[in-house]
Amino acid sequence: MSSSSGVKIDFSFTDLVLQYFSNPSEGLLNQICNHTVAKKVLSNAQISSPELDDIKEFWKNILVQERKKGEEHLYKINSCIAYIRDNTKTLLNYVKELHAYLPDDFVFDCTLYLEVGYDIGIVADGDALLNVGHEIFHKNKKELIYFAMHELHHVGYTHYNKLELNFSEVQTRDEFVKIIEKLTHLEGTATYSVKEIRERDYQLSFFDYEVLKDEEKRAELVREYFELYDKYKYSKDLIIEESDFETLEKMSGNNKRLWYVTGSHMAEEIDRKLGREELNMTIIEGPKTFFEKYLRE
Repeated sequence: MSSSSGVKIDFSFTDLVLQYFSNPSEGLLNQICNHTVAKKVLSNAQISSPELDDIKEFWKNILVQERKKGEEHLYKINSCIAYIRDNTKTLLNYVKELHAYLPDDFVFDCTLYLEVGYDIGIVADGDALLNVGHEIFHKNKKELIYFAMHELHHVGYTHYNKLELNFSEVQTRDEFVKIIEKLTHLEGTATYSVKEIRERDYQLSFFDYEVLKDEEKRAELVREYFELYDKYKYSKDLIIEESDFETLEKMSGNNKRLWYVTGSHMAEEIDRKLGREELNMTIIEGPKTFFEKYLRE
């Protein structure tokens, strides 16, 4: 485990997973399921799938699917882990730059855990998790550093704004809009926080940044985002239907990633027009202020 700047990097979960891949056993599966990472990931999955209540079944399914991908996949996982170990100093130096995109009084005191098989990266209970089994990292290992920073920015954000999301309890469009606003604020400020470093490193090939550097494409996706947003904002008393949740896929899905792109655009505009302090204050004050500052004439 390595640490600096209040961030520890923990490899213990992936160590167990690699042992399991080499020689699966009930004992190793139990150790995996008892690990902090396993519990944090299940808790995150339950936000959208509350029926997931068997941690052993949940993780066994993930590990079986990952193991089926074969030796090359295993090699790539090991390669990503080695890359993080070799570039720990670089990552932790970059983390110091995140302070410029967080409130002045924030101090990191958290762990970045490596995991395999779930999402790209998540924030959970004050810690960040990164999936070293994801193809994004297998295509370009430098993305490990940038996505780690993205998730660590979430740690700062959630210090002031707890996520407290439960999609199954959403009843009205008003409640739905609040989820959209919070996730746009969360993902947008994190995406923007890494943009300057990516520009400096000539690492803008990931979709969000490809769009952000193309003014025409950026404007198109921002417009599409606000068309969807306004649909719910100005009919907030209506009851949510199951089909409305498809909007979340449009907002977050790989095709357009609307709330990442639009949220980053909003953050950049607030930064440009009102200043970094005003942008960072929205992290304390919340999504409502973020939208108000962006929409201010």
